[in-house]
Amino acid sequence: MRFVPDTSTNHGLNVNTAAIVVLTIVALYFGRDIFVPFALAVLLSFMLAPPVNWLRRTRLPRSAAVLLAVSSAVAIIAGISFLVGSQVVILANNLPTYQKTMQEKIRSIRDAAPGGGAIDRSAAVFQALGRELSEAAGTDGKKQDPSAARQKEPLPVRIEPSQPQPLEIVQNIAGSVLGPVGTAGLVIVFIFFVLLAPSDLRDRFIRLAGSDLHRTTEALNEAASRVSRYLLMQLVVNASYGVPLGFGLYMIGVPGAFLWALLATLLRFIPYLGPVIAAIFPVTMAFAVDPGWNMLLWTATLVIVLELVSNNMIEPWLYGSSTGMTPMAVILSAIFWTLLWGPVGLFLATPLTVCLVVMGRYVPQLAFIDVLLGSDPVLSPEERLYQRLIAGNVEEAIDIAETEVSEHSLLEFYDQVALQTLRLAENSRERGGSKEDRQSVAEGLRTIVEDLQDVIARTPDEDNGPGVQQWLGTPVLCVAGRGELDAAAALLLTHMLETRGIGARVVPASMIAADAIGNLDLAGVDVICLSYLNPMPKAYARFVCRRLKPRIRRGKIVLGLWNMSSGSAVAEKLAAEAGADAAVTSLDLASHLIEDIVRQTVDPEMPPPAPLPAEEMERLQALQSSGVLAADKSALLDRIARSVAEAVDTPIALVSLIDDTLQLWKGAFGLPEELQKTRQGSRDTSICTHVVASNAPLVIEDTARDSRFARNSFLRKHGLRFYAGVPLRAKSKQVIGTLCVMDLRPRTLSPRELKLMQVIADELMTDLVQEIAIAIETQEVDTVEENAPPVAPDARA
Repeated sequence: MRFVPDTSTNHGLNVNTAAIVVLTIVALYFGRDIFVPFALAVLLSFMLAPPVNWLRRTRLPRSAAVLLAVSSAVAIIAGISFLVGSQVVILANNLPTYQKTMQEKIRSIRDAAPGGGAIDRSAAVFQALGRELSEAAGTDGKKQDPSAARQKEPLPVRIEPSQPQPLEIVQNIAGSVLGPVGTAGLVIVFIFFVLLAPSDLRDRFIRLAGSDLHRTTEALNEAASRVSRYLLMQLVVNASYGVPLGFGLYMIGVPGAFLWALLATLLRFIPYLGPVIAAIFPVTMAFAVDPGWNMLLWTATLVIVLELVSNNMIEPWLYGSSTGMTPMAVILSAIFWTLLWGPVGLFLATPLTVCLVVMGRYVPQLAFIDVLLGSDPVLSPEERLYQRLIAGNVEEAIDIAETEVSEHSLLEFYDQVALQTLRLAENSRERGGSKEDRQSVAEGLRTIVEDLQDVIARTPDEDNGPGVQQWLGTPVLCVAGRGELDAAAALLLTHMLETRGIGARVVPASMIAADAIGNLDLAGVDVICLSYLNPMPKAYARFVCRRLKPRIRRGKIVLGLWNMSSGSAVAEKLAAEAGADAAVTSLDLASHLIEDIVRQTVDPEMPPPAPLPAEEMERLQALQSSGVLAADKSALLDRIARSVAEAVDTPIALVSLIDDTLQLWKGAFGLPEELQKTRQGSRDTSICTHVVASNAPLVIEDTARDSRFARNSFLRKHGLRFYAGVPLRAKSKQVIGTLCVMDLRPRTLSPRELKLMQVIADELMTDLVQEIAIAIETQEVDTVEENAPPVAPDARA
């Protein structure tokens, strides 16, 4: 389903909403001692809710299930903390050794660097210059006597702090320890309350959010689903990174492998910055431990490989759907919550912002949050296309068009996006839109249509329409009502009709002006569609209909009122008042209506076949005596047809013979299966009869635009659009058939290729005549021998 934004909702930030947002931020900052534990509790409750629900299914009371789940989580965290602490103690004991190794490595790097001594000398020079500048600034530019300077030098004073009392030491230690412990205690208490009564907390939040229970419930469900999915997938991704990292560091020999793996798993919850910080610790430790460079190189390689695998394989596979935030929004949310709540805010940034984005989709007052941070497009496809066109960015507009066509279809893009873009351009008149903007939109859409025509021509099998099987040859006139926007709409309709197999052409508005409308060529036109983006084009449509209606007796005039809503009764009323036969408001309705009209107005009688040659009897006798009708020549003629098709790059090639009622394809390549079985067709529907009648080559680039073949039922049924044939002449110079090629799409044939076909046809007939002559002589000799009287044995002796 196509996304259509709710344009009726005010996405702006009014004064009241801005004031509430500011007060909320101030409250979150000054009340962080309460809000941070509560936010952590809610976040952890999402992770503990599945175990609690599983324990509840075992008929365990909720209080017992919550107690067991929270106690298990605390025990796991305590165990991990103990292991981490032991690792930290071991690393702390070895710090002097690591420091010595790092100093030696840094010294070796400095000595090995080119110009290392020059670096030290430059540093000394800069330090000396700094001292000179300091002395000069102290004397205000005047030279100072050294003895006077020594007299004025102040006496050094040293302040020694008093020894702390035991009570002060206890207070400092208790203050540094009790702060995190108190926060952890508040988190555990909040977790108990959240898990014990989740329904009550949800009900209170719904009542606080407003009276719309449906929208608030949907918002809560979506927020919970997104946060849970994010936490679960992030945990799996981080574990798939941390476990191999710990195992790899252990195999390499980096001290504290378990500690670095755990830190990597936790730090990767921090977007973008977390993986970098997590990689610094093991790389630095490898640099400090090993006197050589092998451990550092292996550790760096391990980190890089795991990052590539995690970012390019695991994350795209596990993240079935995103959090609904753009990458820029993730960064901004991390900065905001870090400034507000410190390091804890960095961990909570993404889940909290996800909840705010979801609320912005359901609460109108918070819609600006979804607009600023949400990942869904804030402009509809037609609005994005319109903006790119008036900005002159045609390349990006083409990208939008190709994306829409690939995701939906060509017809849907024209009707629901391109036509809507033209409506926006037309309606911009009331908002002060300039003529240059409308011209940019019209020209840009013409460029887009040309690009899409090329794309479809390169991919003829793409399902963008019913295909050539429904081809109809009746031309349709798509007339631009007034200006360039109307001409662009007419072009869209023309391309849509062509994809349905209906020939159509565009007529600019200048051709229906008062001094030019009488000269408009209406030969063979069955339908005229007048395109108008003006909401009420009554006067213009009445003038055109009155001038054109008498000139197309059987044809119909259709009004394309592209700026009216679908099914509007005003459109039918306007068409009746203007004198038109029907009115349409969408390209899809227009194409279906025009196709129905074309089918009804097509002359059921076939055009007359080609005239018979003056020497038709002699031609038929030459065909019979040529011997080409012999069945044993089919394999040879099939090879000739295949060679011709490959030489001129066409899908179908035939050696066609014309007798009194049929066309016989004695040689064929590329015929449809049903025609391959019979290898013959009616002479009345054959284009080859025109070659036989004229005794000259014939090329039809597009049979749909040729009056002789536009209504040919045989061509329409099999979708044949191109034909080129040269005569096959017997020894008596009578034309007995053709060597021809055909295609399912319009195309051209160069004079060189046509001449090559004629050379092949002449050589084919020459070889066949010689073979037949030899066969006839051989047959005559055999007949004479068979009819000769028997010879007596004595005479033979």
